[in-house]
Parts: sequence; C-alpha cells; structure tokens
Amino acid sequence: MHFIKQNLQEETALKRYNTLLCQRHYWPFINKITSPIIKLTFCLCLILLGCFTQHVFANPIQNQAADDIFNQFNNDELTGTLFTDEKLLELKALIAPNDLPRLQALETFTCKQVRAHETDKLHALIKSTDSISNGHYYAKSTPILLNLCRSKALRYLGKHEQAKAINLAMLASATELNDENVLASAHNSIGQQALFENQFFNAIESISKSYELHQKIGHTNSANLNIIELASAYRRLGDNDKALYYYGIAEQRLIENQSHILLAIVQHSLAYIKLDNGEYQTALAYFQDVLNVANKSNNQLYQTRIKVDMAAPLIKLSRLEDADRILTDAQTIIDEEMFSHYGYMHAYLFELRFLQSHNEQALRHFIEAERSFKKYNNKKGLSLIYQLISEYFAQQQDYKTANHWHHQFLTIHLELDKATQETYNSEMRIRFDSKQLEDQQDQLLQFQALKEQQLEALKTKQRLQYIALMLTAVFFIILVTFLIKLIRKSIQYKDLSLTDPLTELPNRLFAYQVLNKLLAQKNQFSILLLDVDHFKSVNDQYGHDAGDRALQLIAKQCLSILNKDYTLSRIGGEEFLIIMPSTDKTQAIRFAANINQKVKLIDTTSLAMNKPFTASIGISSVTSSTTISAQLKQADIALYKAKNNGRDNTVHFQDCSSHEREEQQ
Repeated sequence: MHFIKQNLQEETALKRYNTLLCQRHYWPFINKITSPIIKLTFCLCLILLGCFTQHVFANPIQNQAADDIFNQFNNDELTGTLFTDEKLLELKALIAPNDLPRLQALETFTCKQVRAHETDKLHALIKSTDSISNGHYYAKSTPILLNLCRSKALRYLGKHEQAKAINLAMLASATELNDENVLASAHNSIGQQALFENQFFNAIESISKSYELHQKIGHTNSANLNIIELASAYRRLGDNDKALYYYGIAEQRLIENQSHILLAIVQHSLAYIKLDNGEYQTALAYFQDVLNVANKSNNQLYQTRIKVDMAAPLIKLSRLEDADRILTDAQTIIDEEMFSHYGYMHAYLFELRFLQSHNEQALRHFIEAERSFKKYNNKKGLSLIYQLISEYFAQQQDYKTANHWHHQFLTIHLELDKATQETYNSEMRIRFDSKQLEDQQDQLLQFQALKEQQLEALKTKQRLQYIALMLTAVFFIILVTFLIKLIRKSIQYKDLSLTDPLTELPNRLFAYQVLNKLLAQKNQFSILLLDVDHFKSVNDQYGHDAGDRALQLIAKQCLSILNKDYTLSRIGGEEFLIIMPSTDKTQAIRFAANINQKVKLIDTTSLAMNKPFTASIGISSVTSSTTISAQLKQADIALYKAKNNGRDNTVHFQDCSSHEREEQQ
C-alpha cells in the first residue's frame, strides 16, 4: 500500500483485511462444502495464500491514481481549503466501495475538513466515531487520527472536558506508536484546545512541540501553520512584539512559497495587531486585502467574518454608517455558534450604539457580548467591553456602576499581564533541548561549537557596529543638511506669504501684523490709505502689463521717501497702506502731501503715457485703544471724501463731517 508506511503495523492490518476478505467473498462458498476435511483444507489454503500475499503487496486492489493523491496528503504538499476539498472529492470518486484500507485513510483526512459552524456535520462526526475502540483498522494511526477529529468536534460543540481527555489519551497512543507525524497532530490538537480556552501558556508549549516535529519530518506547510498559530497565541495574549516576530517568519516563508491563502491569514492577524496598536487606517487596509482574497472563495460566512473585523477600525475612524451597514448585515449570518466572531460582533455593535446614543440597544449588545466571551473564556474580549461599559455609565453619571465595571476591567488586565509574564518561562522550556542531557560529551562538544559561533558572531557584531556608526554619521550629516534646507525653505515660504509678488512690498497680512503690534503697545500712530486715481483706465487703455509696471513705479517712488520706521504695503489692486509709528495728525498730513507730490513726479514716458499719476489719500491717526478694522474704516472714509473732492488730494478723518462719516458707515 503506497500511502501507508511499510512497517510491522501493516502485517497486523493485512491479516485483518484477509480475514474480512475470506468472510466476505469465500465464506458463502465454504458453507456449501459438506465434508469437514475438505472445508478445513480449503480454509488452510486461503490462510497460507494470505500469508504469502502479504509479503508480495500490501493492498490487493491496485489504484495508482488514488495513491498519488494520498502521497500528496502524507507529504504535506496540499495547501488551501478549496484545493484540499477538491482532492478529497477526487479521492472519493477514485476509491472503490470494497477498498477498505483506502476508505479508512480517506476518512482520516475528510474529518479534518469539518468547520466549526457546520453543526450537523460535527454531530455526525461524533456519532460516526462512537465505536472507534471496537473497530478494525488497517493502520494503527487511523483510530488516533479519527479520535483527534472527534476531539475537535467536541471542542467546537463546547464539550471541552471530553475533548481534553481524548487529546491526552491520543498523545499517549501516538507516543507509543512512535509516529512523529501523528505525534505532531496530537500536540497540535492539544494546543488548539488550549488556544480555544484562552490558555495561552499551554497552547504555546504544545504548538511549539508540533512545530518542531513538523520541521523534523519536512512538513513545511504544517510547520508554517504552526508558526501562524504561535503568533496568533501571542497576539491574543497581548504580546504583540513576539506575535510580530513569528508573523515575520511566516510571512517570509509564505512569500517564498507563494502561499497566497496562508499569506492572507497572516495579513489578517497583522490587521488585528495594527488594530491593537491604534493604527486603524493600516488595520483597515490589511482587512480589505484579506477581504479581496475572501471574495474569490465565494464563501459568504468567511467574507462576513472579515467584514465584522473591519467594523472595529471603521468605528475608531468615525465611519459609523459603514460600520452600521456591515454589522447589521452580519447579524443575519453570524449566529452564536460562530464563537470566534459572535461575541466581537455584539461588542462592536455595543460600541456603535453607544456612540449613536441608542442606549437600550447598546446594553442588549453588551449582555450578548459578555455572555459569549464568558462562555469561551475570552478575557481579551471581556477587557474590551468592560472598558466600554465603564465609559458608558460614566457618561450617564452613574459613577458607582462605572467604577464597578472599571474594576472588572482592571482585574481582567491583571490576569492577562500575569499570563504574558508566564510565557517567557514557557519559551525557555520550549527552546531547551532535553536530548543534551543524555550525553555529557555531546553537550561539551556542542558548547565548544557554540563558543566558536559566539566568537564569530561577536566579530560580525563589531564589524556591523562600525558600519552602523559610519552610516549613523552619514545619516546625521544628511539630516542636518536637510534640516538647514528645510529651515531656509520655511523662512522663504514665510517671507513669500507676507510679500506681494508684483511690487515685492509687504502684503495685507504683514500690514495687519504691524498694526496689531502697534495697537498692543498703545502708542500713537497714523495710517495713510493711498489709492491711484483712474487706475482702471490705465489697464483699459494701455493693458495690464503697463498697469503692473505702473504699480511697481509707484511703489518704488513711495519707498524712496519713506522713513525707516514706516511700513509701505500693497493691500489690494491699486491701494497702498502706509503705517507711521509715533506720528500725529499734522505730521501725517504733511507726509501725505509729500507722497502726493512724489507720485505726480513719476516718469510715465516708459509706459507711453502722456498724463502723470495722481493719488487720493485718506488719513487716520490713533491716540487711544481701537481695532484694526475701525482704524482702516476711518482711513477709508477719509479716502472716500478725497475722491469726492475731485481726487488728487489728501483728507484726514478728523476733517470729515459727522454727516459724511455716517453716510460712509
């Protein structure tokens, strides 16, 4: 038989097979023989024939196609649920009804494919394995593997004590059988049970043993799954650093093997870690990548579970409508038997309704989430909802109840922290190779080899340190250079934001900053609001380029007579603002008249203009606390009067009549 190891186990199995063949095919014929001597002789011949044929071939029914697929299973070459299911269906079609050895082998692989939500199949699996102890099997590994499947079904149905008892018994049987593949399966089953019950210490220890055995026999895919399970255990325990370490190993291997489905599992777990770390947008992106893979499977339940996970970062990102839609749809698909997501679905609904101020609905979802988490001893889930319910009652100003739930939250956290601490000791035991104690000489040789490796590692470390120092120095120089450029750019951008690009004068924003400073100092100052007369006709008659050049000439002319303490700024169009600190009304009027004359003296021949520029100027002086807008309004009223007086003149606000002030106001 190609799919069962050629060892002493087969001899016993084959004797049973030959006995069954004799009973099934030859017994009716033997019963027809009347002579006892002939009947006895015929039976002896059959027995001798059976003893002979067991050394010629293991299974008299030849089926090379089925054996090739069994070899793929036994060599751990198949990955992905869909692909595995297809191969099992192919095997079922290839194996004849009377091919009992292959049918039994097929059953050991088929039972592993039953999912947690397939309640009917789980009950059927338990029923079909009720009489394992009374059955006849062609390989000693078969009843062990079937019992491990039975344990898984009991675990999914919540019968944990029965499941654990079977696991321990099968571990003993696998140890006695000395089959490393079966032993790895037994350790993994124990680890999965512990993981299911949130006993992370035991889970890590058992899954690590399973990983070591899978590595030893070359079952890479199973070993990769063990690494993912180890990472998951650390993640659920709250030790994200170790989880990321194991996920990193798994991710690298899966990328090399192009195992896209298993890679999606890793990305799914990485999304959980990003969620725990508060990186909600990154977590959402990971969940979306996994959902894209799930959408190709046409598995609605799997897709819904991913969507439930997506609800958590959506809520944190305040995308409440998206989360509401996902969770509302999920309630029609996720039921209580979906233990992995039922509790979290209600936990997220509790948080969502709480944020939406639907308090009664929120409390109902809290009760459901707590019941589910307590049933499956999910302390991390309880920690999540206890913190939320504490915030809920605090918002309701029921501080006594809020304090109670906060105490529950802290208690759970202490338990999780204690479990995290215990894993460090667990890892040390896991990594310790007990075989070193069997031979002291081997231990000394290994110790010497280790010392040599450490010495080489130390030299390598020193070289890396020198390289790291050099790279750090280079990086520091680059960083300083970058910072200097950044500071220069920042100053440049700041200057640009305060400068009018056409005239290169300060702009309105800069002028306002100067006015704010003067107002804060409560000193006397004056402002001049200058407007070029008939400037629109310049643009219309000579073009905007000439208008731009004219503004530049006016700005240059004004700057030529400006006191160093004064500020000239362009605040829009053809309007300029001059700020004069420590200046009274008389000084301001005198300076405005001077500006007016200078504007008329501008040479306009370069602009092909035959008329000089003129300007109207409104003046306002500040002697007491006021506001920028009030000051500018006064200057604007004075400017308006200057325009009404025929332009080309200056007017102080104090010279405006009350009627003119009210009209402009």
